[in-house]
Amino acid sequence: MSVMETRVVDLGHTSHTPNWDALVDELELLQDSDALVCVERADEYLDLARLYGDEHAEMRLLCCAAYAHHVLAHDADALETASRAEHLAHTRGDLVWESRALVCQGLVRREIGDAEGAIDQLERALDLRRQTDDDSGTASVLNSLGTVYMSMPHFAPQAARVLVEARRLWTAAGDTDRASIAQTNLAKAYVATSGRLAASNPRGAAAAARHALGIARQSVEEADAAGLSRTGIDARLAVVGALVLAGDLKAAGLALDGTAAMLQTFPSTRQDLSYHGLRGRWLVHVGRLDEAVLTIVDGLDLCAELDRPSERIDLLTTLVDAYEGRGDLRSALTTMREVHELTLELGDATADRRAQLLSSRLDVEAERSRALALEEHNSRLEHEATHDVLTGLPNRRALDVALARWSTEPGRGFACALLDIDHFKRVNDQWSHQVGDHVLARLGTLLHDLVRDGDVAARYGGEEFAILLDGLNDANATDALERIRQAIAAHEWDDLTPGAGLTVSMGVAVHQPNEPIESLLSRADAALYEVKHNGRNGVRLAR
Repeated sequence: MSVMETRVVDLGHTSHTPNWDALVDELELLQDSDALVCVERADEYLDLARLYGDEHAEMRLLCCAAYAHHVLAHDADALETASRAEHLAHTRGDLVWESRALVCQGLVRREIGDAEGAIDQLERALDLRRQTDDDSGTASVLNSLGTVYMSMPHFAPQAARVLVEARRLWTAAGDTDRASIAQTNLAKAYVATSGRLAASNPRGAAAAARHALGIARQSVEEADAAGLSRTGIDARLAVVGALVLAGDLKAAGLALDGTAAMLQTFPSTRQDLSYHGLRGRWLVHVGRLDEAVLTIVDGLDLCAELDRPSERIDLLTTLVDAYEGRGDLRSALTTMREVHELTLELGDATADRRAQLLSSRLDVEAERSRALALEEHNSRLEHEATHDVLTGLPNRRALDVALARWSTEPGRGFACALLDIDHFKRVNDQWSHQVGDHVLARLGTLLHDLVRDGDVAARYGGEEFAILLDGLNDANATDALERIRQAIAAHEWDDLTPGAGLTVSMGVAVHQPNEPIESLLSRADAALYEVKHNGRNGVRLAR
């Protein structure tokens, strides 16, 4: 069934199970190409998933929606949606999708300046991916972690380390295309390091720029060979940055021309913005200051279109250099004031976004706590409905369910024993009903401990208990029950019934093919009656 066939207008009138894989693939393609449409369709498909009660589909669709919200800079929506996806994945034990949801949350936190929070969530995602032995998935998380480290000057070595590892894992997995993405990010990391060193350590900056240049040129070759146009443009931008920092302005100009040609063939607003920033800086370095101003102004228009205040600050800083180079100190001072004001606004905006995210996170955590409390309450109700409160053993209702299941499974043999406490009325009369309750509770614990894993010990009613013995024939069932009877008789009961001890009588019947449950219980009960009639404290096999 095609994607279009699965898209429905009236979600209440679907006649086919949706092709969830196709829908998820569609959304993943839309995340970057048209994030707004991705969100709209994800909402539609989520309604469909909930209609079908398919949590696995819901989990994947939530992840896609979260990434699209991230692309749109809808930080609170992205965090809330990814957190819901993470919760569903964690509940289902799906490490891959839990990791993907954590990566999305980490990328959101990077965008709002919460680098520490981003690293924390990405490292958690990395740990989950490593547990799956999925090298390609692990490389993807490492690549995201490397981009976060790149934004933090003190983590430059960590950025290089994880990006190198990401490339190695993708290469080992045979995914050379994605390996070139890690290589390109590695080149960008070295360019960023070189730029930070330029003022304080020119020699170190030049060495870092040369190293970045070699990596970036290799990335260009790999991206072109793989036909990855976007990665190829990013790699060329890294080449330009490295050449400018290395002082090879002629080569940088040629690289800029090549990048411009690629952008005409494969337009990208985000990459066009990066191109304008690099070209403006290059024009300042070569002294073409009027052209630099025009290029930077065009870049500022792109910044307004994309709402990228950080890139705007970088462009304005370059514009200050251009104005100073032209001797236009008034314009330089005005632009510097704008840089200062924008920096303050960006700090305030980041603080507001972090506050909104914190509020959203508190709401999500509160909702999760309510969901967990409800889940625990429902589990407790379910346990109480199927277990005896006094002994903690399964009750008659649970026993009937087990008997019905065991008796209808082809080829399954089992025995059913009924157990009665000898002279239990004497316990109640001589030591009180409260002591009698303690005796019942302790016997329940003993039976739970004495039966094998897979067997069932249940309270049948009053002082009677039942035991289902899986896979035992006549002789084996009798021997097993005799060991249980002896263990109960040998148990220390003096703290409850001083000097009296406690014994039990048992009747056991081995289930016959196609035998009704009523017949089985009747035969076990008849065998129990024979034991009690003949002096109690024994085991009798039913005829």
